[in-house]
Amino acid sequence: MDALNLWREHVKVCRGTQPFSLLQIAYLVARQLNDLDPAELESIVNEYGTPIRFHFRADFAEFECELVKRSASKNRYHDITCFIPYNGGYVGIQKPGYAGSGIFRAPSGGANSGESLRNAAVREMYEETGLEIHLIRFVLDLTLDVVCSDVVIPWRSLVFLVEATGGEMKPIDTHEIFDIRVVTREEMLGEITRLMEESGWGGFKYRAFLTKAFFERIDELGL
Repeated sequence: MDALNLWREHVKVCRGTQPFSLLQIAYLVARQLNDLDPAELESIVNEYGTPIRFHFRADFAEFECELVKRSASKNRYHDITCFIPYNGGYVGIQKPGYAGSGIFRAPSGGANSGESLRNAAVREMYEETGLEIHLIRFVLDLTLDVVCSDVVIPWRSLVFLVEATGGEMKPIDTHEIFDIRVVTREEMLGEITRLMEESGWGGFKYRAFLTKAFFERIDELGL
């Protein structure tokens, strides 16, 4: 379907429900035209299993919205999140924007234009953690409504369980990553989740939901 027809379809939907701004329609059209390749996703599902799908909606602070809009301006509306078991826990990263907060979360990143999702996962994990990884299981496929003051931006998170196969746990991209450490499952579901939920950040509320959903699913799978 071309861009004009996509635009018309979204306008039809919006007329029957709630009014969408032109900016919102533009985000929806751009996402469908420029983001994830359905054929590649099907290949990943065939290789790494069918994920559980959830939807989440969160109010984002203005500075958070600006970060998402910056990504959207590059036609990226997704992230690849990897939980990496390591030394009795999981690799957790902390970015400069919340340095010293006590919050560590699973590393994540996105595919560049023309880059496969598999290659992007390997590259991003190496840049953020210094570890070489191998995908094990496609666990979650989450959609998120990023609610801003002027627009709702659609987002998607592909969440994997992976295995560290080499390297040293030390961030390569020290501009992007402030700190890294091993965090236990109990910490992630306990104190860190509490800090995320109390932060007032929409992004952290989403990450807290994502983390809980991840561990519930791997328990169901017996992983």
